[in-house]
Formats: sequence, C-alpha cells, structure tokens
Amino acid sequence: MKDEHYFEREQSRVKHRVLERYLQAFSPIIGSAFDEIVYVDCFAGPWESKDKALHDTSFHTAISVLQECRDRNKCKHARALLIESDRHRYPLLEEYARSVKGIEVVTRNWDFTQHIADIVAFAKGSSRSFPFFFIDPTGWKEIAPSLIKPILQTEPGEVLINFMTSWIKRFFDDEDKPFHKLFGRAEVERLRQLPAREREDEIVNVYAFRIREEGGYSYTCAIPIMMPDRDDIDYHLVFGTRSVKGLEEFKKAEDVSIQFMHKLRASAQRRRAVSATGQGFLLSEEEMYHERRFGLLNERRRVNARAAVKKLLLETRKTNYGILYQESMQFATVVESDLREWLESWRQAGGILYPNWGERQRVPHANTIIEVIGPLS
Repeated sequence: MKDEHYFEREQSRVKHRVLERYLQAFSPIIGSAFDEIVYVDCFAGPWESKDKALHDTSFHTAISVLQECRDRNKCKHARALLIESDRHRYPLLEEYARSVKGIEVVTRNWDFTQHIADIVAFAKGSSRSFPFFFIDPTGWKEIAPSLIKPILQTEPGEVLINFMTSWIKRFFDDEDKPFHKLFGRAEVERLRQLPAREREDEIVNVYAFRIREEGGYSYTCAIPIMMPDRDDIDYHLVFGTRSVKGLEEFKKAEDVSIQFMHKLRASAQRRRAVSATGQGFLLSEEEMYHERRFGLLNERRRVNARAAVKKLLLETRKTNYGILYQESMQFATVVESDLREWLESWRQAGGILYPNWGERQRVPHANTIIEVIGPLS
C-alpha cells in the first residue's frame, strides 16, 4: 500500500501494520489446527479511505493476509464478515467483496449493536471454526464489555479492539458521559481521583482487565498508537487471547509496529517542518525526530511490570520463567529483554537462583525454575 494514501492519518497505517503482522503469524498457526478461519470486521466502513481500490483499509489488510494463507495452503478455508451501518458507504463494501477471490466475503448493512447474536452465529459456522473479531468503531459506546460480551465469550476466538484513549481522556470528567459502561461505577469514581498521567495508564489497564474478565481470556494487552502530529497517544489496540502463543505473537507484532510507528512519525515531523519553513534540513529524519510522551509511558509500564513480577515472585517463592513471562508481557511496550534484565539483576544481587539451569543454557526457558533466596530490591 502506498504511504501517500495514509497522508495525515499515519496512525491508521500503524494500526494496519499491527493487524497485518499479527494475522501473518496467526493464520498459519490457526490454519493448521482448525478447519476454518473467520475474520469479522465489526465496523468496516470504509472510513477515510483515499484509495479507490480500498487497499488502505483494515478489512483489505486482513483479507489479503487470509488470501495469502490460502494460496500457500497454510489454511483450509477462510471466511470474512464485513459490517457497516452507513447506507451510503455500504455499497462500496459490497463492491469490494465482489472483487475478492479465493475466500468467502459476506457483507451486512447492520447496526452492530443490534446484531451481535447474528455476528456470533456467523463466526461459529462450525465446531472447527476459529474467529478473529476486529472491533474498531468511531466512538466508545460500542465497546462496552457488557454489550460485546457474547463476542468476547466466543470460544475459541480472539479479539482486537480500538480503545479511543484520547477521546475518553478528554471527556472523562464529564459526569454526563456514561463511562461506567466501560469501567464500572466504582472504578470511574476511583479513576477520577488519579493524577492525569496515572489516570490515562489506568483507564487502559482497567478496560483491558474487564475485557479479560468478561471474555474469559487468559491474557490481554494493549498497544499505544500515537498521533502523527502531536506528542500524544491517539488510541490503544486492546487484544484478548486464551493462548500463550497468541500472546507471544502479538508481542512480536507490537515490537515491530512500534518501531514502524516511530519511523512514520519521524517522516511526518520532517514533512511538516519542511512545509512550515520552506527549506530542507541537513539532519536525517531519525536525528530530527522528537518524542517524550511515549518514552514516559514506556518507563511507567516497565516500572509497573517489574513490580508485578516482583510481587509474583515474593508470593510464590518459586515459579517458572513461563509464568513470569506471561504476567509481564501483558504490560504494553514491555519486551522479553526487560524481563531477562530484571531477573539477571536479582540473580547477581543474590535474590534468586535457577535450580534447573542447564550447563549450556544461555537464557531462561519457559520451564526454567526461579527460586527466591533473598531480598528483591
């Protein structure tokens, strides 16, 4: 897809990169274990597409990956359901669906909130179907956990939700907005008492926890997507899975996509600087790139994840690396090298040891035992 189609909406390019990268890993894994992959785009649009062929859309991104999976014989069968309530945009969706070859694409001119049972019925085409739901509305009321609970509880299945952080943060103190539907009444009152930065982190954590709770997921995590022209977060992509493999692959997608996001933002910053000054610059895009917000968020998430790992170790006194990995990787922007760094610092300080460390072992494995033998600073 040509990047000019994402001009001044680079955050959508990053969103599509997350979707693409994860589904590229997801499709062959699920395709080998299930008879059918089902992709459901609950708010397909097309919205803000600048490409006549609609290649700069989420549904095309996903369907292209499924087509490639089928072409390579990595999955037996694939279906897609594309939903749009706007009667003016819907004909574009129908036209696109007719152009797709190799997989079944069904479109529906539905109000998502009124057809959740129908969506679940489509997704559960057979006992050997595995659905992936993408919920990407323009607002936030449609992602209330109680509303989408039947989708979340579809098992097997995974979900990716666009959580509009910037909008929710902006209006969070407005008591006329029914945010209790996202977080619960008690949590709304607690969140409103928090300092601004801590609140922003915590509203994402609380929402992700509610998705995990309502859906019976084993893991949830969220990727922050930044605005292209401001040093602030636009939204988070909240992911839910019952599989540790799903968590592992989503964290890989997160790592790749965050690097990609910074490159796009650097390019956008350079473009705007040239436009504003009318002159070029000697420094590269990477050298001129500036951001502060993401770095602060990353540091807070690392602190919180380290505290969670430490708490788990002190409570259990002995556990395995796989458990600590699963706990820490649910924190946005935290990567496996962070976990290994914390463990190594505690080992060197005499706080932990590895009773079953192999003679030639270089890094912890999932079944590597970690035993607390001293204080963890």
